[in-house]
Amino acid sequence: MNVKAATKQLELKIGSEVIAISGIKGDDSLYRIMINQSFKGYIQKRGAEFYRVDGSNIHDLIFARISSFMLTH
Repeated sequence: MNVKAATKQLELKIGSEVIAISGIKGDDSLYRIMINQSFKGYIQKRGAEFYRVDGSNIHDLIFARISSFMLTH
């Protein structure tokens, strides 16, 4: 079992969606995404851009808002 420990958490509200973004301990470029307390996947920062990690279930518009938010925080 591969378990990744979470670190600092940010919250973002988009409409009725509450998005929790948690850094991953040991990897400063990887973030865990929870939407309405449901795990949706990981995003990763590469250079100045964010990418969804394979298997992530994050809607395109939500992903765009998360990316924009993360670049300013």
